[in-house]
Amino acid sequence: METIHSRSYTYIMKNVYADPSEVFDTILNDEEIVKRAISVTENYDRFSQLAQDYFVKGIGDIKEVKKQLYLAMVNVNILEGLRFYVSFACTFGFGELKLMEGSAKIISFIARDEATHLNLSTQIIKKWQEGDDPQMKQIVAECKDEVIDMYKLCVEEEKAWAKHLMKEGTIIGLNEKLLGDYVEFVANKRLKSIGFDPLFDRPLNANPLPWTQHWLSSAGLQVAPQETEVESYIIGGVKQDVNKDTLAGFKL
Repeated sequence: METIHSRSYTYIMKNVYADPSEVFDTILNDEEIVKRAISVTENYDRFSQLAQDYFVKGIGDIKEVKKQLYLAMVNVNILEGLRFYVSFACTFGFGELKLMEGSAKIISFIARDEATHLNLSTQIIKKWQEGDDPQMKQIVAECKDEVIDMYKLCVEEEKAWAKHLMKEGTIIGLNEKLLGDYVEFVANKRLKSIGFDPLFDRPLNANPLPWTQHWLSSAGLQVAPQETEVESYIIGGVKQDVNKDTLAGFKL
């Protein structure tokens, strides 16, 4: 699935850059991207190590393995349900302005795919809370503050990401403040879905960016062949063979 997502992003970049490596090769050097990646991966890495120690090497404690599994699943919930939404909103913002509509619609498909993953992790967490495994239910109760801190950290990192994206200026209908409000709104919804109280003073029925729902909903997308969803998928539609000397001898 992640391979499909990577290909989709590559296709989008090819509509903007003749050589997508101009962007992709800089990712690992972008401090803002690297900072966010650390909190995304640390719980996965720790769970992998503890599981390896316990099931392969025979060392460690099964409760610690389960605890780290729970935190890794919460990390999945945050990743699929909150981590991408600043970037989603920015892409949809261009679509609302009738710019790069094809790209916005590709991302809308990815967003709905992430929603499916989110629903899966939400249901798993709720089952653990209900006590289908008594030890896991105890772990869930013990980790409440840790989960809240994970959500707070993600919101702060997404706000920092919004600031980074808007450092050169804003686009019509979208700015750093609105993106920050939107992240808080989404975070409250995600927390409620897994049985936690909202953390932010942001009503659950007042979306700061209501037009994003059009892109996140299946009913909101046109599917007729004549729509931009099809015709805007052309890769390399603009030839990159013109330089400053091409028209040097041209006169009217």
